[in-house]
Amino acid sequence: MAATGETVGAVGAPGSEIPTPPAATDAAGALFDALPVPALTRDASGRLLGNRAFLDLYGGTDSLSADLVRDLVQTPPGTAREARLAHGDGGPRDVMIRVGGPPWVATVEDVTDQRQTARGLELATEKLEEAYQTAKLGYWEYGILSGALVLNDAAFAVLGHGRDRFAPSFDTLLAILHPDDRHGFGNMLESVVDNPARVYVEYRVHDEDGRVRYVSSSCAPRLDADGRLTHVFGVMMDTTERAEAAAQLEAAKQRLEEAYRTGHLGYWEYGIHSGALVWNREAFDIYGQDPDRFAPTFDNLLGILHPDDRMSFGNMLESVIGNSRRVYVEYRVIDPAGEVRYVSSSCAPRFDLDGRLTHLFGVMLDTSERARAADALRTAKERVESAYRELQAAQDSLVQTEKMASLGQLVAGVAHEVNGPVGVALTTASHLLSRAEDVKRQFSANALTRSALAGFLEVAQEAGQLLVGNTERIAALVHMFKQVAADQTGDERRTFYLREYTEDVLLSLHTQIGSSGHRVTLTCPEALQLESFPGAFARVLTHLVRNALMHAFRPEQSGEITIDIHADGDDWIEVVHADDGQGMLEADLPKIFDPFFTTARHAGCVGLGLHIAYNLATQTLGGHLSVRNTPGEGAVFTLRLPRQAPTLD
Repeated sequence: MAATGETVGAVGAPGSEIPTPPAATDAAGALFDALPVPALTRDASGRLLGNRAFLDLYGGTDSLSADLVRDLVQTPPGTAREARLAHGDGGPRDVMIRVGGPPWVATVEDVTDQRQTARGLELATEKLEEAYQTAKLGYWEYGILSGALVLNDAAFAVLGHGRDRFAPSFDTLLAILHPDDRHGFGNMLESVVDNPARVYVEYRVHDEDGRVRYVSSSCAPRLDADGRLTHVFGVMMDTTERAEAAAQLEAAKQRLEEAYRTGHLGYWEYGIHSGALVWNREAFDIYGQDPDRFAPTFDNLLGILHPDDRMSFGNMLESVIGNSRRVYVEYRVIDPAGEVRYVSSSCAPRFDLDGRLTHLFGVMLDTSERARAADALRTAKERVESAYRELQAAQDSLVQTEKMASLGQLVAGVAHEVNGPVGVALTTASHLLSRAEDVKRQFSANALTRSALAGFLEVAQEAGQLLVGNTERIAALVHMFKQVAADQTGDERRTFYLREYTEDVLLSLHTQIGSSGHRVTLTCPEALQLESFPGAFARVLTHLVRNALMHAFRPEQSGEITIDIHADGDDWIEVVHADDGQGMLEADLPKIFDPFFTTARHAGCVGLGLHIAYNLATQTLGGHLSVRNTPGEGAVFTLRLPRQAPTLD
């Protein structure tokens, strides 16, 4: 270490032979050397001298560079400059050299810690500003005494105003605040001024485009060293999206609540850990309970459940807890009046962010009316099914009766036809017997002449011919009766000639046709065959003819029914049944094949004839039966049949 009062050359290097300056020998020099702070002075020749404190801290004047020495020698009093010196411990130090005088004296102040603190503060400020920018946080500062309002760039962005268009002041800030929020914002500032503490506030502003923005801000006081409030500092964040999302969520919640009220839906929530059960108003209404008298707890709910449904309700909760999925259940509750109410409910799990089950949530609906309606519908269905079975039985009975009636009419017709030849045969046989007795008497009396015997033989021959002819006629009628009767009462499938069979069917209706005064004309090729169910065909044809005889003609009219049977291609046969009667009403056409529809119920008609014919044509014969009508000109029924009927199941 150099001795006290060591000199420093013009270039800052210590001299090997340095004379002691005159100042060091007088009182002023001693005072300079005794200064408690590092200091420099210069002698009359302009060389720098360091006091003991300077030498102790910086280890000699060699810590001063030649440039620094040159600048300091020329620095006038009243100025200061920064420099960096080598400390005695070997580390660099930042110093502030302040020149005073006269006499010329420069104090050396170590500002290393201050500079490090300033640099740290600057770095922290940069990081904070970066954090503000990253988080889109704005900050503002308002001077209580100056009235100055300072905003950073992020604050301008939060407010939606450009720095070049918006002059930050308290008045301009109030101007962009939403009118409904200005009072609250002023109360916030007053609260901080009157009671220095951090305050949080949310308010709305209008951006430069006139749109409303939501801002969330914190406000805190700044105090000076004496504890006096000097500034109000705040941080702000644009919460428009969050506010709009919250508004949409609230609107959705209100719509959901309205939907619950409109749809009379109740909801409930059960806390797994707390055991708390929460109902909405509709849930109380569904259960028929008074919110002021009934506490919604799990035990109370079990108490109003129907005893037969408590087990299933508990199983529902266990299923949701065990399987963590939505479950649907229907149960009954008993209201305070003792009436049973039906409730349909769904139950779903609620989880926290870690996926743990925390709540059970459910929606319920009063289905009492639906349940009663279902019971009534079930009862009505059973009655309808019973009535339908009875109707089917009645219809089957009517069909069977119709078959027997047809058979009876067939018997009557055949009996009428047989009556003629039987009468002729009986008369012929009686006459022959009488003549034979005469011949016998003559023979016994030996009075039989040759001419009498010849006459008897001639009569016998004629009688035999009459007997044979009429007997064959009777046999044909009986055969036809047996065949048609068997067909109409059975379901045998066979191949038959349409013309011959249709003539037999019309013959069985001869009595009815003859007594009606109408005539039936048949047109059909001789060789046209059909492999089908002749009984069903006969019944269809019979119903069509009877329907025409009963309904087609006016009482005073003598009408004609034409039946035209012809081939329709290779696979189909068409039977066209037409009359020249009065026709039908257009309103009756869509119902003509309906069961029990008739326009002559007063005459004892049941209304099953055409219905039976339609079913036989479409189901048994596998064909189609349709009708067309021209009022005043008669009705035309068209029966289309496949040449080979489908096999019945």
